[in-house]
Amino acid sequence: MDSKGNIAPGMPGSPDDKGFAKIEMLLEATGGLSLSQVCAVTGLEGTTIQNWVKRGWVENPVGKKYEEVQIARILIINALKECIKLEKISLLMNYVNGKSKDGSTAIIKESTLYNYLCEALKQSSQTDDHSKSGVETVINNVIRDYNDPNPDSRIRIRKALTLMIFACVCTDVKRRVEAMMGQILNELESPPKKIEETTLPKLELVPPEPAPVEKEEEEPIEVLEDIIETRKTVSQALREWDISSVERIIIDHDEDAHLAEPVEVEEEKKHSNTPWYVRKK
Repeated sequence: MDSKGNIAPGMPGSPDDKGFAKIEMLLEATGGLSLSQVCAVTGLEGTTIQNWVKRGWVENPVGKKYEEVQIARILIINALKECIKLEKISLLMNYVNGKSKDGSTAIIKESTLYNYLCEALKQSSQTDDHSKSGVETVINNVIRDYNDPNPDSRIRIRKALTLMIFACVCTDVKRRVEAMMGQILNELESPPKKIEETTLPKLELVPPEPAPVEKEEEEPIEVLEDIIETRKTVSQALREWDISSVERIIIDHDEDAHLAEPVEVEEEKKHSNTPWYVRKK
């Protein structure tokens, strides 16, 4: 289905615009198709077709050749199988043509029914009315040349075709939903692009150079020796000054004491010879 709501042509299992016409050309040229040729036309696996035959949904090939009746049924099943279960497709075909394998109860050739389906899909995609009544209008226009003495036959064909058209539309929508979901899943699984790869230039991280360390100027060994010697001299001088100072103080104190002592003694002696009552004032 495109942006306008039309069914996308050429998808596997989708009814072809030309209907059964190209298959009829092959059948006229070959008289019947082999299994591998049917697989090439329908896109189905050989084991799938053989399984449908085994289950009775498709008639057995004649001499390993698939003729019009088998190929038309295969094409119809293939167009509806993604939306309708295979067992129900078989019941739908029984509703149209009965259960008789000899075709005695059939009201329409299945190749013709397939052609009606293809033409109805084509005309429906060209209109804006996709409601049930709009689809039925298209179908009535497609089957206008259908002639059958049984009045119920046209009703059954119209109902079957209406169901088939909506099934084909649902199949097409389902495929597109799955395709969109696949794109989203791919985006989720793919790692996000790095910012520097898309918008920003890649930065080269270079470690900064260490700041130069200012080295102290080494003093000559001779200068250090002089300083050490000077310190020793000063320390010694201080120690000597302390000792001399203490000794000087002691000596001075002793001298003062020695000079003062005779005066005090004489003064004491002078008073000692005087009676106490005379000295007392």
